[in-house]
Amino acid sequence: MSDNLKSKLAEIRESFEFFDSDGNGMIDFNEFLSLMKTVSPEASLRESGEGFSMIDTNSDGYIDLDEFMKWWQTTWWEF
Repeated sequence: MSDNLKSKLAEIRESFEFFDSDGNGMIDFNEFLSLMKTVSPEASLRESGEGFSMIDTNSDGYIDLDEFMKWWQTTWWEF
């Protein structure tokens, strides 16, 4: 794994941990709303709900680090 990739993955992890405000290792919908206000302030509650459902691929009501990494890599960064 290249140093550049390691650095990007570390940044994604830091972002996840920032939005996981209760530190339980998962982002719930309220934490996701905070994330959406940062990355897409114009997003509606409906759009945020759709986005959450899309990222929460196992439909357990939380976004875990793996789901977050997959979303972040495909949505925000080109690898």
